[in-house]
Amino acid sequence: MTTILARVFAPEASLWAAVLCATATALLLRAAAIRASTVTPPSRPAKAKDHFNITQDLQSAFDNHEIRPYFQPQVSLSDGQITGMEALARWHHPSHGMVAPLTFLTSVAEAQLWHKLTDTILHDALSAMRDLEEAGIFVPHVGVNFAQADLEHPHLVNRILWALDQFDLQPNRLSIEVLENVVVQDAASPVRHSVNSLAKLGCHVDLDDFGTAQNPFESLRQLDINRMKIDRSFIFDIDQDPKKQDMLAAVVLLAQRLNLDTIAEGIETDAELRVVQKLSCGHGQGYGIGRPMPLEQLQNWALQYQLSPHPHTSPAKLA
Repeated sequence: MTTILARVFAPEASLWAAVLCATATALLLRAAAIRASTVTPPSRPAKAKDHFNITQDLQSAFDNHEIRPYFQPQVSLSDGQITGMEALARWHHPSHGMVAPLTFLTSVAEAQLWHKLTDTILHDALSAMRDLEEAGIFVPHVGVNFAQADLEHPHLVNRILWALDQFDLQPNRLSIEVLENVVVQDAASPVRHSVNSLAKLGCHVDLDDFGTAQNPFESLRQLDINRMKIDRSFIFDIDQDPKKQDMLAAVVLLAQRLNLDTIAEGIETDAELRVVQKLSCGHGQGYGIGRPMPLEQLQNWALQYQLSPHPHTSPAKLA
């Protein structure tokens, strides 16, 4: 660790150069991944009718509770304790089975049902916090993703206050997860106002996919955030890439100097986990720790995880 920091942060000014380099590299990696994952197969046009049907079925999916959150655990990389969970929307269609999240989230936007989706996930996520406590499992907070449409809603703060009051939870039990490229707005932006109002209320604010916006420093300057969620493009194969290790070290030190916490997304292997731990990242999340899972499965996972004598050394074995 000392060697890496000496290489990255001497002299002082090189901190900013290193982080800017990290951001640029992450953008290139992300762009390449997006291009690779969105190559249109020849059969794509034939699926248009299926997409239309899925959009229509959304109207009843909410009423029938087919759309609900799956929870992905987050753990401290210093002591192994469970520190949170992220609520991720999943749709189990009665005929088509599990619908790919990107597919139905696109349909949610097209059908202008985004507020309904957010309210559904928020309600179920806060309900899960109460159920976990009744089962003897304390999870400090749950993260819920808020889209730009949510953050622009004039009554968002009141909606969240009502939901917290319904389950007798304090605002600090909820993490507002916002994408970095959504929150870089002008001073009068309703998005910026909503995020900072929720922070003043006591909610945690996680800046999601840090390192993927064109100007990451604007979001750090404008917003009252608690934690950077370091994009998975920094983490993938980090054990095999010294440059990525330098990049992550730069971001972690930047966060420390700004008094922000950090969480690494997309930890897939024990090797990646060990490197992220070594570089002093605060928390971890990913398939190598635990996959997104229904509440009942999360309860079993958490009970097993808590019984492990040294859960922070090899969480992948418990997933």
